[in-house]
Amino acid sequence: MFQLLLCAAILGEIALILALLLEIKLAEPVTIAVDRLKRGRGPLVVRIIAGSVLFVLVARVYGTINIIKRTTMLNPSVLMNMFQISLTGFLLFLSVILDRLHHYTREVSLLRTEMEAAQRENQTLKEEKNGRAMELKILGQEIAKLRTNIMNTETEYETKAKGAKLEKTKAYALRKQYEGLLAEIDRVQEDNQILRSQLEWVDLSYDDKTKHARKRLH
Repeated sequence: MFQLLLCAAILGEIALILALLLEIKLAEPVTIAVDRLKRGRGPLVVRIIAGSVLFVLVARVYGTINIIKRTTMLNPSVLMNMFQISLTGFLLFLSVILDRLHHYTREVSLLRTEMEAAQRENQTLKEEKNGRAMELKILGQEIAKLRTNIMNTETEYETKAKGAKLEKTKAYALRKQYEGLLAEIDRVQEDNQILRSQLEWVDLSYDDKTKHARKRLH
């Protein structure tokens, strides 16, 4: 009966170890179950069971040594005790392996979770970087457009400034021409006044001569 319990426990531990090693679908439930077993009173119960098994192992070893000392032949009782000792030692060995494997599996799971979080953060940073690069590209295009508009505005301003300067020059020339025309008109009016005065003098002289001629005729 004791051998059957040992074999069942060994097979159970082997199954748990394989589930953790092969990372099958049962690995996560096994990890959760072992985690719960290590919480609360679980560790105390495990220590009690391990201590009991270790005590049985030591008792079996001590009893087997005493039997071997009393007899020189290996009887079935000695062989059975040695078999039970082997099973018990193997069970304790598997328990230690299961505990360490669970610890490492948990560490690997935490590292994997952290790695996935880091990958997601890295992906987010890449997306933000790409987004910023796109924003910088758009800003660069807008700056280029603004620079082109500024150059066009400066060119248009220079053209209008040249046109305004030309118009100002034309206006100045027209003003000078207008002033020249006014001066010419004044001169013509003065000449006209002089001619009119001369004509009046000529008319007066002609009238006087006509009067003298008439007097002579009479």
